[in-house]
Amino acid sequence: MNLNDLSPGCLATPESQRCDATLPDNPQCTLNVHFGMLLGVDELRTEQGFHLGRSRRHQRLLHGRGVVAGYAVQFDAQSFDLHVTPGLAVDALGRDLALDQDLCVNLVQWWLKHQQDEAFDDIPNPRNATVDLDISVCYSTCLSQPVPAIAEPCAGNASDIAYSRVCETVSMQLVRRRAPLPGPKTATPPSACTPRAALAEALAHLPVEAPDPVEAADLCLSVACLRGVHLRQEAEGWQVTVQSIDYGERPLLLSTEALQSLLLPALASPPPVAGPQVLAAELHATADQITLAFDQKLAAASVQPIAFAVSEFDTTTGWATFTVQTATYSEALDQPPAVVLTLDRAATGTLLRITVIGQGSTPLLGHTLIPAGATHPECDGRALTTTIHRG
Repeated sequence: MNLNDLSPGCLATPESQRCDATLPDNPQCTLNVHFGMLLGVDELRTEQGFHLGRSRRHQRLLHGRGVVAGYAVQFDAQSFDLHVTPGLAVDALGRDLALDQDLCVNLVQWWLKHQQDEAFDDIPNPRNATVDLDISVCYSTCLSQPVPAIAEPCAGNASDIAYSRVCETVSMQLVRRRAPLPGPKTATPPSACTPRAALAEALAHLPVEAPDPVEAADLCLSVACLRGVHLRQEAEGWQVTVQSIDYGERPLLLSTEALQSLLLPALASPPPVAGPQVLAAELHATADQITLAFDQKLAAASVQPIAFAVSEFDTTTGWATFTVQTATYSEALDQPPAVVLTLDRAATGTLLRITVIGQGSTPLLGHTLIPAGATHPECDGRALTTTIHRG
C-alpha cells in the first residue's frame, strides 16, 4: 500500500501526472565525440546517463544505502500533525533521496481517508483503532519548466509544449506494519578497551562478494516507525496519541569525516599501553628457570605463581604443562624489572609457551595496579604469551 500523503505545509496536494519521468543510467558507455558528428536526443541522453550512472554506481557500491543526515520525525500532540524535516539519504540503487523542505500530514485527515483501505480491514472499529505505521522515503522525479517544442513527426508542422527539466525529488509514505515490532535497540558506545588488532581484523574480513540484485520492494528507505498510533473518536472530536517514534530500524550512512574520526585513532596510532608488557623471555641453562623482563615496574605482591602458566611441546608426546613453584620479582638499577619463574622440572621440549595472566581474579599487576596487557586503565588485562624455541 503506497500512501503518498506527506506533503509540503500539510496541504492536500494531488498527485502530479508529471511525476513519472525517468533519467538515463548507463555508466558503461559515453560519447566518442568527433568532428562533424550529428547529435540527437539519444546522444545527449547517453552522455547524461554515463555521468549519472557512474555517480550512482559509486554511491551504491562504495557507500551503500541509508540516511546521511536529517529526516527527523516529529509529532504535534495538539494539532495531530506528523512532520518530517529536510534530509539526505541514498537508496539501494545509489540514487539521492534529497528532501529540501518540511513535509507533514494530519493523522486525523489521513485516517479518515484511509480507514477503509484493505490494509485496515481487520480493525473492528475504525473509530477506535491502534496501529503501527512505517514512514519511508522513496525516489521520485518530476518534469518542470514547460517550453514550446516541435511536435512529433506525425503531427506535421504543429507545435507542442514539452517540459525542459527533470527534477529529482522524493515521496514519503505511511504504510501499516502488521508484523510485531522488535524491541527498541540500545546503542552501545565504542569501548576504549577494544583491541586495535580486533578492529583491524574485523575490517579485513568484510564481505567482498558482489551485492545481491535489488528488488523493487527494497528501493524505499525506512525513516522511522510510529509505535502505537491510537486514533479514537470522542464526543469533542478525534484524538490521536503516538506511543513512540522508533528510529531503531533506520539504516544509516556515516560521513567519511565521521568514519575517520572513529577509526583513524585506533588504526593509525600505536595501541596505548597501560598495563605491563613482556619485553623478553629467557630460559636458564639449568632449563628449570625462566626470566621474564617487563617494560614497567610491577606490584610486587601480585607476582605469584598463580599469575603465570608454562607449557612445553614435544614432537612425540605433544603438550605438557609445568607447575610454577615460585615467582621471584627483582628490580635492578640498569635492568628492566624481571620475574624469575622456577619450574617443577627441567624443560625438554622443542618449544616453551609462557603466559602472563592479566585477566580474571588474580592477574599480574603493574605498579599502578593496572592488569598486565590492559590497553586502558579501566580495561581488563589480557593473557600475554611468549614462545621460546629450543634446539
